[in-house]
Amino acid sequence: MNNPIVRTARAPAEKRLLIGISINVMLWIYILINGNIQNNFVTSAILALFAAVEIILIYRAFAARRSFDIILNEDNLVIDNRQIPADNVKTVFVKGYFTPVIGIRPKGKVLVPYKNCFRFKSDNDVKIMTEWAEQRRIKVAHKNFSRWL
Repeated sequence: MNNPIVRTARAPAEKRLLIGISINVMLWIYILINGNIQNNFVTSAILALFAAVEIILIYRAFAARRSFDIILNEDNLVIDNRQIPADNVKTVFVKGYFTPVIGIRPKGKVLVPYKNCFRFKSDNDVKIMTEWAEQRRIKVAHKNFSRWL
């Protein structure tokens, strides 16, 4: 594998998370309107937090979903011009079946960073990514993963 492998990917849409946060915002608005006066400050603070998260998710779902290149080299992985050494990768997660989402968790991290989460345009690319990880003795987990906003 002397030649790097270049594949195209983009950030996942996060529709389920956006729907969940939207429902939370609506419920907190209902609580704020129909709740008692003692809890208005706390309710307003929680509502503001959920609204900020919802705005971030809406921006990412519609505006920040551009395509970028992923380069699989012999000793590192390049995601959108950011190099991640292969020895710094703890786990490669594959979430989903029909349109799988890939998450790269670096060593020393509990969650997958947002910038290390992507979806390939082709299903064959997922197989190439998992083979790349297995050749470098990186754990490949086919399960759901948590990531940071």
